Amino acid sequence: MSADAEYDPTEQRAADWLVRRDRGLSPAQEGELTRWLAADARHAAAFNALAETWHLVADLPPVLDSNTRSPSASASTRRTSWWPAVLATAAALAIVAFGVRDRFEPQGTSYAAAASTEVGTWRNLSLPDGSVIQLNTDSVVDVNFEPTLRRVRLVKGEAHFSVAKDPSRPFVVSAAAIDVRVVGTVFNVRLRPESVDVLVTEGKVRVAPPGNPDLGSVSAGQRVSIALGSEPAPEVAPVSVDAVEIRQTLAWTTRRLDFDGTTLQDIVAEFNRYNRHKLILADPRLKDRRFGGSFPASDHGTFVRMLEDNFGVEAESRPDETRLRLKQR
Repeated sequence: MSADAEYDPTEQRAADWLVRRDRGLSPAQEGELTRWLAADARHAAAFNALAETWHLVADLPPVLDSNTRSPSASASTRRTSWWPAVLATAAALAIVAFGVRDRFEPQGTSYAAAASTEVGTWRNLSLPDGSVIQLNTDSVVDVNFEPTLRRVRLVKGEAHFSVAKDPSRPFVVSAAAIDVRVVGTVFNVRLRPESVDVLVTEGKVRVAPPGNPDLGSVSAGQRVSIALGSEPAPEVAPVSVDAVEIRQTLAWTTRRLDFDGTTLQDIVAEFNRYNRHKLILADPRLKDRRFGGSFPASDHGTFVRMLEDNFGVEAESRPDETRLRLKQR
């Protein structure tokens, strides 16, 4: 049976977007991709699962046959000629991954796992109940399923959760002193030194310190930031978010960073999350200047060149850091 015969429409669309992104997307297409990913948790899960395989397979050399262009052809032309083969292989492997993900764990069984990412890497973790965890850069989770409870501890960093519905066995994400309790929904949790940030894009979650009454609920289209170290814990005060903020918060799930009127101090902090080569604001006059745009998370160089070419910024590159300051007049 061909790969296409087994490859469902969501995966086909994800594969199409991968091809288009590799060849370069216009700003309008970037927006279209972001909206498609945010429309359904399965879109992002399919895109990221296929992207992982895509990068692995794309590193393999192409298999040339008598109809393939000669080795003297340009790299982009040669790659275009064998991308369909890469796509077919990636699709076939993705089918296996999704098949495993879609098999639900029998109720009453236990499961434990741990997963982590290094700086500048991402990872998808498909759980046996059908739930999917997407791990952002420099993050750690511990998973422990018991007969009556599914628990995930976010030890460090940030994760996006697409939770399979199972009313008989709630799903709880613990981050520092906060529990996020759900039955089946889609949400993002970031653990900062000073707070736990929760963004819900589907369904509803309840938030509470472990073993204590709920602080409140957060519904789809809302976010909340809960300060750590406060006694007693403050009540949850959800804030409604628009499509722009959701896109910015979840841009990392497509390995990008989105900014819209963001201070340079915050932009630098975000790039430094994803890169061992650090950006340093060597001129305090720069920290509150605001910028926007969409950039690959691992490519701070493009952003730095934009600052140099258009905003009077001077960049001094060193082996492990790039120092930014205003050019002297």
